[in-house]
Amino acid sequence: METIHLTYPETPDVVPSVMVLGFFDGVHTGHQAVIRHAQEQAERLNVPVTVVTFDPHPKQVLSNKPDAVRYITPLSRKLKRIESLGVERCLVLTFTKELAGLSPQQFVDDYLIGAGAVHVTAGFDYSYGKFGEGTMETMPFHARGRFTTSVVNEQTEGGEKVSSTRIRKLLGAGEVDAAATLLGSPYVICGEVIHGDARGRTIGYPTANVVMDASYVMPRLGVYATRVRLRDGRTFHAMTNVGRRPTFYDTGDVSIESHLFDFSEDLYGQLIEIEWVRFIRNERAFDGLDSLIAQLKQDETKARSILS
Repeated sequence: METIHLTYPETPDVVPSVMVLGFFDGVHTGHQAVIRHAQEQAERLNVPVTVVTFDPHPKQVLSNKPDAVRYITPLSRKLKRIESLGVERCLVLTFTKELAGLSPQQFVDDYLIGAGAVHVTAGFDYSYGKFGEGTMETMPFHARGRFTTSVVNEQTEGGEKVSSTRIRKLLGAGEVDAAATLLGSPYVICGEVIHGDARGRTIGYPTANVVMDASYVMPRLGVYATRVRLRDGRTFHAMTNVGRRPTFYDTGDVSIESHLFDFSEDLYGQLIEIEWVRFIRNERAFDGLDSLIAQLKQDETKARSILS
């Protein structure tokens, strides 16, 4: 996939294409429906598809709490998922206050008409231009007769709208399996394995201590059945703890620790991917190591059963 990064006032080259608009955090099943629709239009018109997305999230630029923004799919992962859908081109517009200040007509002139759009599509709730004043209802007017438009209706699952907000709430509640249904695949985070205090090794449960490589949405604290993918492509069943390790520490930052089953290699410094399959239990403090080890054995048995 050809990926073009632009920062206003930079404008794209003219390439006739069907342009599909959205932030696409998660590239969930609703987003996938929009992209499939764009591909159908592109096949009809015999042109490629261009996805137009943004980075960082608008809230990170426009809110007074930029560090609070967490992503289901940070940019690198979002681009991988978009490419996996067969998209040929992607424009990544750096979201700045200057870009946010463009009128709806300026945005369309510079980034849609100016990029060679022959057809533009988006979800029903897409907005553009200053204060989000442009909508898919106003898009035909702003098109100035230069391109046609279409809108993809709300996509639902279980009677509710599929949305990035809903997925974030599910992850925050530990419902990673329900989130996977809306995403169309399991939730994945990527991070580097760092040196920890090696306590797990001393009790027979060595763990890979993972520092996330971007601002991912953190699943609810607790123990999960997971799969861990190494950089060489191998995948191992695992159990992963998200928490503060209350048995050993009164307070502490949230950490991610994965115990890979039937694995004894050194992973320090490696980037790994953790695929979240199912929540097992809440994190809790134990009276001593014996009770902790007994619980870990139960967790392992349950995780192996879930993953088998």
